[in-house]
Amino acid sequence: MRGILLAILLLALAPPTRAALEEYEVKAAVIYHLSLFAEWPPGSPREGSFNLCALTENESMAEALSRLGGKTVKGVSLMAWRKRPTSDLSICQMVYLGDMNDAARGRVIAQLAGQPVLTIGNGGGAQIPGIMVSLGIAGERVYFDIDLPAVQRGGLRLDAKLLRLARSVVK
Repeated sequence: MRGILLAILLLALAPPTRAALEEYEVKAAVIYHLSLFAEWPPGSPREGSFNLCALTENESMAEALSRLGGKTVKGVSLMAWRKRPTSDLSICQMVYLGDMNDAARGRVIAQLAGQPVLTIGNGGGAQIPGIMVSLGIAGERVYFDIDLPAVQRGGLRLDAKLLRLARSVVK
């Protein structure tokens, strides 16, 4: 467990060597490691797979997330799906919301309200209402902020070690 925690910390804090491309790879790695420190209610993951759904128009981020496919989360294989904001997200345990307008993001958040789906978005320095984990870049480092009430409303739990690694935690 310490090894995984150290890997997350190093991935999140290590300066990238290939700027933009590595930014997406590091964000994808952080997203994967978030899944290892989250706990879903009984019955999740469903149907023998763990589904990460990406709502993004950013090809580099979509590709980085798709490379997570085949990794293991909670004893089952991770499947990475690229979805559109109007798609049915009921198969997802995690949803990554790339840059989108407030109205589209609001519709997705409303669709997922109260469901055990870990929502992750690009925070860009600010917590996004309804998003459980916001990723951002400060200098050359990836960070994440956590909205704990949003996590709890979804019936999820995050390991205390993960909370300590967050840049900020809204309680």
